[in-house]
Amino acid sequence: MPSDDAKNGDSAGISSTEPVDVEELFRALREEVRRSGGDPGADGGNEDDRLAARAEAERLWPVSAERSLRLRPGVRGGIGTPIKAVLRKLMRWYVEPLAYDQRSFNAAALRLIDDLQEQVDRLEAELEASRARRT
Repeated sequence: MPSDDAKNGDSAGISSTEPVDVEELFRALREEVRRSGGDPGADGGNEDDRLAARAEAERLWPVSAERSLRLRPGVRGGIGTPIKAVLRKLMRWYVEPLAYDQRSFNAAALRLIDDLQEQVDRLEAELEASRARRT
């Protein structure tokens, strides 16, 4: 029977005893997130990015149980599409309340984001005015 050391080496995910440069690791992770597009505000962002994100949120917030069915080619599509249509109608009573709650949450979140953006804009204007008075 193999020893436990053979099963649980470095390849098993056990950390090495070498010191880790946390700042370098954090910098590398931040760079990776920035390159992946997952953090549009990391470099300060610009107004165009914010407006594009807002437009996308406006386009996607109205969640619904109704989506168009895509007709698959062949026999599976010919049989599956009518069955899916019937099943959707039967499950609507269950799914639609969840979609309604999600729409309500999305609308409230967008209103809150707009309010926060207005506050940030106002505070930035106050800061600029304060800096202008000092100089």
